[in-house]
Amino acid sequence: MITVLIFLMIFVGVTAAWYQIYQMHFNINTPNDVKLSGHKSRQLDTLTAAQQTSSDEADASRFEEAATRIFGRGFNMDALRIAFSQEGRAAYGLPLLRRQRKLARPSPHQAGEGGVRVRHLRLFKTRLPSINVRNAFILAVIANCGLVQLLAAMSVYTIHYSVDVSAFAWVNQPVMILSAIWGVVVLNVLIFKLDAYLHDLYQVRELNRRAPLFR
Repeated sequence: MITVLIFLMIFVGVTAAWYQIYQMHFNINTPNDVKLSGHKSRQLDTLTAAQQTSSDEADASRFEEAATRIFGRGFNMDALRIAFSQEGRAAYGLPLLRRQRKLARPSPHQAGEGGVRVRHLRLFKTRLPSINVRNAFILAVIANCGLVQLLAAMSVYTIHYSVDVSAFAWVNQPVMILSAIWGVVVLNVLIFKLDAYLHDLYQVRELNRRAPLFR
């Protein structure tokens, strides 16, 4: 009974690995606004609506009031107008809303492109990423899925045959294969989350190149 359960969980792990490729594809090709929380979604609607109607001085002032209320003082209004324009909303506005609390104003000697710092942890800051690593992450998830398929195939192979090479003797034990498969699935989850995080920060850097985020 235990062996049947182990093989069932191996099958579930293989299915989960295939689903993660779909999930990665969905994350890249689906509009980012579906991934906002309800509060952030309302902020997005407020800023987008204010920017679309900012044709005169009064409307421009309303956008500045809304932007100051959401982002606080110090952000460059020119950058925010680009971010929440119709053209920039998906590319810049959504990532900026999601990661605004991670951004730190550059010190005077760090001002300019690349000067904005990201507060990953309380005492750990870096510059905004300058390389888009999304393609590498996609390839990593696909490669990991292939590894899961190989491990699952080995679990079937070792029912009738054993691997005699000492370094790979662990594949003769289904429970070890199960652990390895679910370890890879968890690794893919971490890659998925890191991809979403770093891609947002990369887009914020692209916005910062067009117009400095901080005054």
